[in-house]
Amino acid sequence: MGQKDCFGSLKEISLNHSQTTTQAKPECRTCEEIRDCLRYSKQIAEEEKERDEMRKQNMIAQIIDHSHVISNEIGSCLLEFLSRLYSSPIGSTLFKNLFLFHEVPLNAISSNLSIPISRTMIELLLPPSAQQRGGLEEGFILRIVLFQRSFPNHPKANMGMVAYEVARAVASDDLGTRQIFDILPEVDKNLFKKMNADLKTNWLIEKWGFQEEFEALKKEMATVK
Repeated sequence: MGQKDCFGSLKEISLNHSQTTTQAKPECRTCEEIRDCLRYSKQIAEEEKERDEMRKQNMIAQIIDHSHVISNEIGSCLLEFLSRLYSSPIGSTLFKNLFLFHEVPLNAISSNLSIPISRTMIELLLPPSAQQRGGLEEGFILRIVLFQRSFPNHPKANMGMVAYEVARAVASDDLGTRQIFDILPEVDKNLFKKMNADLKTNWLIEKWGFQEEFEALKKEMATVK
């Protein structure tokens, strides 16, 4: 006899760092396959987690390879920032963006530049075989972040600078805000919709988990004449 149609739907869900709950159906109580079902679900979840981690690492490697970073200090901050960002609950949506980072010390404030790449432009650049694979109905945005100043021996301030520019880039255009908006729970959507670009930037920094680093940046900037 084959497996039931619901086989594999039994799941363990983490509530916090120390507690889990099992998502089950009423019929699971009398099912003779419940142990195999849970074991199979765990295996699928682990494989998906491994794929997500590999995708994250590949994306980070590509960003670093195509960026221009001079100092080891900024480079190490950038690696940690990207790893934490893509692991955050609303960081995965940034896979739809192409970020590049350039360090050009000019003793000026950092800045960013967003360049929309339309589907029409993609079709002009890609061969027909690649166009048919789809997945870029709206195109995407190339986001270039320029580091024109760093804070020696202050990694938290440097990481706060990275977080600020990335959040500001996403919060400053319609496509970026729409990508964030689409993955938010309803209560956050109503709040996010009412914010201006500055409030969205600060909100994203906090949601991504870089509030402490951002505060360090603000303290350093307050001492700069």
